Amino acid sequence: MTVVSHQVTFGDEQIDFVLDRTARRKTIAISVGHDGVRVLAPRSVPEATVHRTVHRRAPWILRKQASFAELGKRPLPREFVSGEAFQYLGRAYRLKVMKRQRVSNTRIKASGAHLLALTPSSLSDAATSDAVRQSIIEWYKQHAEVHARTRTRFLSERLGVATPTIRIVGQSKRWGSCDAKGIVRLNWRLFMAPTALVDYVLAHEMCHLIERRHSRRFWRQLEILMPDFDERIRRLDRLGPTLFW
Repeated sequence: MTVVSHQVTFGDEQIDFVLDRTARRKTIAISVGHDGVRVLAPRSVPEATVHRTVHRRAPWILRKQASFAELGKRPLPREFVSGEAFQYLGRAYRLKVMKRQRVSNTRIKASGAHLLALTPSSLSDAATSDAVRQSIIEWYKQHAEVHARTRTRFLSERLGVATPTIRIVGQSKRWGSCDAKGIVRLNWRLFMAPTALVDYVLAHEMCHLIERRHSRRFWRQLEILMPDFDERIRRLDRLGPTLFW
Protein backbone atom coordinates (compact mmCIF):
# COMPACT_ATOMS: atom_id res chain seq x y z
CA MET A 1 0.00 0.00 0.00
CA THR A 2 1.36 3.43 -0.99
CA VAL A 3 0.51 6.45 1.19
CA VAL A 4 0.92 10.02 -0.15
CA SER A 5 -0.22 13.42 1.19
CA HIS A 6 -2.41 15.59 -1.06
CA GLN A 7 -4.35 18.86 -1.02
CA VAL A 8 -7.54 20.05 -2.72
CA THR A 9 -8.87 23.62 -2.70
CA PHE A 10 -12.61 24.17 -2.35
CA GLY A 11 -13.52 27.86 -2.39
CA ASP A 12 -11.55 29.45 0.44
CA GLU A 13 -10.97 26.11 2.15
CA GLN A 14 -8.03 23.76 1.77
CA ILE A 15 -8.56 20.06 2.36
CA ASP A 16 -5.44 18.07 3.26
CA PHE A 17 -5.76 14.33 2.89
CA VAL A 18 -3.73 11.16 2.86
CA LEU A 19 -4.12 8.98 -0.21
CA ASP A 20 -3.74 5.24 0.24
CA ARG A 21 -3.51 3.21 -2.95
CA THR A 22 -4.22 -0.47 -2.84
CA ALA A 23 -4.90 -3.20 -5.36
CA ARG A 24 -7.68 -4.59 -3.17
CA ARG A 25 -10.07 -1.68 -3.72
CA LYS A 26 -12.31 -1.20 -6.76
CA THR A 27 -13.77 2.19 -5.82
CA ILE A 28 -12.70 5.40 -4.04
CA ALA A 29 -13.61 5.70 -0.35
CA ILE A 30 -13.21 8.78 1.89
CA SER A 31 -13.13 8.80 5.69
CA VAL A 32 -12.85 11.71 8.12
CA GLY A 33 -11.68 11.29 11.70
CA HIS A 34 -9.76 12.90 14.53
CA ASP A 35 -6.57 12.07 12.62
CA GLY A 36 -7.66 13.85 9.43
CA VAL A 37 -8.98 12.89 6.00
CA ARG A 38 -8.03 9.58 4.42
CA VAL A 39 -8.79 8.50 0.86
CA LEU A 40 -8.57 4.87 -0.25
CA ALA A 41 -8.29 4.38 -4.01
CA PRO A 42 -7.43 1.62 -6.48
CA ARG A 43 -3.95 1.87 -7.95
CA SER A 44 -5.41 2.16 -11.44
CA VAL A 45 -7.42 5.35 -10.73
CA PRO A 46 -5.69 8.54 -11.98
CA GLU A 47 -4.72 11.14 -9.41
CA ALA A 48 -6.89 13.72 -11.16
CA THR A 49 -9.93 11.48 -10.65
CA VAL A 50 -9.16 11.20 -6.94
CA HIS A 51 -8.89 14.99 -6.65
CA ARG A 52 -12.18 15.50 -8.48
CA THR A 53 -13.87 13.05 -6.12
CA VAL A 54 -12.52 14.83 -3.04
CA HIS A 55 -13.61 18.18 -4.51
CA ARG A 56 -17.11 16.84 -5.19
CA ARG A 57 -17.36 15.50 -1.62
CA ALA A 58 -15.83 18.66 -0.12
CA PRO A 59 -19.07 19.96 1.52
CA TRP A 60 -19.48 16.66 3.35
CA ILE A 61 -15.77 16.53 4.31
CA LEU A 62 -15.81 20.08 5.68
CA ARG A 63 -18.99 19.40 7.63
CA LYS A 64 -17.42 16.32 9.20
CA GLN A 65 -14.23 18.22 10.04
CA ALA A 66 -16.30 20.95 11.70
CA SER A 67 -18.04 18.34 13.82
CA PHE A 68 -14.72 16.98 15.06
CA ALA A 69 -13.43 20.50 15.72
CA GLU A 70 -16.55 21.28 17.74
CA LEU A 71 -16.02 18.17 19.85
CA GLY A 72 -12.39 19.03 20.50
CA LYS A 73 -9.89 16.36 21.43
CA ARG A 74 -10.33 12.64 20.76
CA PRO A 75 -12.65 11.11 23.38
CA LEU A 76 -10.82 9.48 26.27
CA PRO A 77 -10.51 5.70 25.93
CA ARG A 78 -13.00 3.61 27.89
CA GLU A 79 -11.79 1.57 30.85
CA PHE A 80 -15.01 -0.46 31.29
CA VAL A 81 -15.19 0.08 35.02
CA SER A 82 -18.05 0.99 37.33
CA GLY A 83 -19.34 4.53 36.90
CA GLU A 84 -18.72 4.93 33.16
CA ALA A 85 -21.69 6.15 31.12
CA PHE A 86 -23.08 4.35 28.07
CA GLN A 87 -25.95 5.30 25.78
CA TYR A 88 -28.62 3.12 24.20
CA LEU A 89 -31.10 4.82 21.85
CA GLY A 90 -30.13 8.10 23.49
CA ARG A 91 -30.81 6.94 27.04
CA ALA A 92 -27.92 7.10 29.54
CA TYR A 93 -26.89 4.07 31.59
CA ARG A 94 -24.19 3.80 34.24
CA LEU A 95 -22.00 0.74 34.17
CA LYS A 96 -21.80 -1.30 37.37
CA VAL A 97 -19.24 -4.12 37.35
CA MET A 98 -20.12 -6.89 39.82
CA LYS A 99 -17.67 -9.74 40.44
CA ARG A 100 -19.27 -13.01 41.46
CA GLN A 101 -17.68 -16.33 42.45
CA ARG A 102 -20.39 -18.46 40.86
CA VAL A 103 -20.36 -16.62 37.54
CA SER A 104 -18.43 -18.41 34.77
CA ASN A 105 -18.96 -15.97 31.87
CA THR A 106 -19.37 -12.20 31.81
CA ARG A 107 -22.86 -11.05 30.92
CA ILE A 108 -24.65 -7.70 30.72
CA LYS A 109 -28.18 -6.77 31.65
CA ALA A 110 -29.99 -3.45 31.94
CA SER A 111 -31.59 -2.62 35.25
CA GLY A 112 -33.16 0.81 35.65
CA ALA A 113 -30.49 3.37 34.86
CA HIS A 114 -27.65 0.85 35.08
CA LEU A 115 -25.89 -1.68 32.90
CA LEU A 116 -24.96 -4.49 35.25
CA ALA A 117 -21.87 -6.46 34.27
CA LEU A 118 -21.77 -9.76 36.13
CA THR A 119 -18.29 -11.19 35.76
CA PRO A 120 -16.15 -13.99 37.30
CA SER A 121 -14.29 -12.94 40.44
CA SER A 122 -11.27 -14.96 39.29
CA LEU A 123 -10.44 -12.54 36.45
CA SER A 124 -7.70 -9.93 36.78
CA ASP A 125 -8.64 -6.26 36.42
CA ALA A 126 -7.32 -6.18 32.84
CA ALA A 127 -9.13 -9.39 31.89
CA THR A 128 -12.31 -8.09 33.52
CA SER A 129 -12.18 -4.89 31.43
CA ASP A 130 -11.69 -6.91 28.24
CA ALA A 131 -14.53 -9.26 29.11
CA VAL A 132 -16.87 -6.39 30.00
CA ARG A 133 -16.04 -4.60 26.75
CA GLN A 134 -16.83 -7.62 24.60
CA SER A 135 -20.00 -8.35 26.56
CA ILE A 136 -21.24 -4.76 26.17
CA ILE A 137 -20.66 -4.96 22.41
CA GLU A 138 -22.65 -8.21 22.25
CA TRP A 139 -25.40 -6.60 24.34
CA TYR A 140 -25.59 -3.70 21.88
CA LYS A 141 -25.72 -6.07 18.91
CA GLN A 142 -28.51 -8.19 20.38
CA HIS A 143 -30.67 -5.21 21.33
CA ALA A 144 -29.90 -3.41 18.07
CA GLU A 145 -31.14 -6.36 16.04
CA VAL A 146 -34.45 -6.49 17.89
CA HIS A 147 -35.01 -2.74 17.56
CA ALA A 148 -33.92 -2.63 13.91
CA ARG A 149 -36.27 -5.44 12.89
CA THR A 150 -39.24 -3.64 14.42
CA ARG A 151 -38.42 -0.34 12.72
CA THR A 152 -37.64 -2.09 9.43
CA ARG A 153 -41.11 -3.62 9.25
CA PHE A 154 -42.65 -0.18 9.83
CA LEU A 155 -40.51 1.55 7.20
CA SER A 156 -41.05 -1.27 4.70
CA GLU A 157 -44.78 -0.65 4.85
CA ARG A 158 -44.24 3.10 4.34
CA LEU A 159 -41.99 2.48 1.32
CA GLY A 160 -44.05 -0.33 -0.15
CA VAL A 161 -41.10 -2.73 -0.31
CA ALA A 162 -40.42 -6.19 1.07
CA THR A 163 -38.82 -6.23 4.51
CA PRO A 164 -35.07 -6.59 3.93
CA THR A 165 -32.60 -8.79 5.78
CA ILE A 166 -30.95 -6.85 8.62
CA ARG A 167 -27.44 -7.54 9.84
CA ILE A 168 -25.76 -5.79 12.76
CA VAL A 169 -22.04 -5.35 12.15
CA GLY A 170 -18.97 -3.60 13.56
CA GLN A 171 -18.00 -1.18 10.81
CA SER A 172 -15.44 1.46 11.75
CA LYS A 173 -16.26 4.09 9.09
CA ARG A 174 -19.93 3.72 8.16
CA TRP A 175 -23.27 3.81 9.94
CA GLY A 176 -24.96 1.57 7.44
CA SER A 177 -25.00 0.09 3.95
CA CYS A 178 -27.33 -1.68 1.55
CA ASP A 179 -25.83 -4.13 -0.93
CA ALA A 180 -27.03 -5.25 -4.35
CA LYS A 181 -28.86 -8.21 -2.76
CA GLY A 182 -30.92 -5.85 -0.61
CA ILE A 183 -29.20 -6.76 2.65
CA VAL A 184 -29.09 -3.80 5.05
CA ARG A 185 -26.12 -3.66 7.41
CA LEU A 186 -26.14 -1.35 10.43
CA ASN A 187 -23.26 -0.40 12.70
CA TRP A 188 -23.99 -1.46 16.29
CA ARG A 189 -22.48 1.85 17.50
CA LEU A 190 -25.35 3.67 15.80
CA PHE A 191 -27.74 2.38 18.47
CA MET A 192 -26.12 4.57 21.10
CA ALA A 193 -27.75 7.50 19.26
CA PRO A 194 -31.36 8.65 19.79
CA THR A 195 -34.07 6.71 17.96
CA ALA A 196 -34.64 9.54 15.45
CA LEU A 197 -31.07 9.24 14.19
CA VAL A 198 -31.23 5.45 14.02
CA ASP A 199 -34.41 5.83 11.96
CA TYR A 200 -32.64 8.23 9.59
CA VAL A 201 -29.82 5.78 8.81
CA LEU A 202 -32.27 2.90 8.42
CA ALA A 203 -34.53 4.98 6.14
CA HIS A 204 -31.53 6.10 4.08
CA GLU A 205 -30.37 2.54 3.49
CA MET A 206 -33.87 1.27 2.77
CA CYS A 207 -34.39 3.95 0.13
CA HIS A 208 -31.55 2.22 -1.71
CA LEU A 209 -33.91 -0.71 -2.17
CA ILE A 210 -35.77 1.58 -4.57
CA GLU A 211 -32.85 3.58 -6.01
CA ARG A 212 -29.27 2.32 -5.78
CA ARG A 213 -27.60 5.67 -6.54
CA HIS A 214 -27.80 8.94 -4.62
CA SER A 215 -29.84 10.39 -7.44
CA ARG A 216 -32.55 13.05 -7.31
CA ARG A 217 -35.08 10.24 -7.17
CA PHE A 218 -33.32 8.80 -4.11
CA TRP A 219 -33.26 12.09 -2.19
CA ARG A 220 -36.86 12.83 -3.17
CA GLN A 221 -37.95 9.43 -1.85
CA LEU A 222 -36.08 10.01 1.39
CA GLU A 223 -37.63 13.47 1.76
CA ILE A 224 -41.13 12.03 1.34
CA LEU A 225 -40.39 9.37 3.93
CA MET A 226 -38.57 11.71 6.32
CA PRO A 227 -39.03 15.46 5.59
CA ASP A 228 -36.51 16.53 8.27
CA PHE A 229 -33.71 14.18 7.15
CA ASP A 230 -31.29 17.13 6.67
CA GLU A 231 -31.56 18.08 10.35
CA ARG A 232 -31.09 14.46 11.39
CA ILE A 233 -27.93 14.27 9.27
CA ARG A 234 -26.53 17.34 11.02
CA ARG A 235 -27.34 15.92 14.44
CA LEU A 236 -25.68 12.63 13.60
CA ASP A 237 -22.62 14.42 12.25
CA ARG A 238 -22.25 16.28 15.55
CA LEU A 239 -22.88 13.26 17.74
CA GLY A 240 -21.19 10.61 15.65
CA PRO A 241 -17.55 11.02 16.73
CA THR A 242 -18.47 10.50 20.39
CA LEU A 243 -19.94 7.07 19.67
CA PHE A 244 -16.69 5.37 18.70
CA TRP A 245 -14.68 3.59 21.35
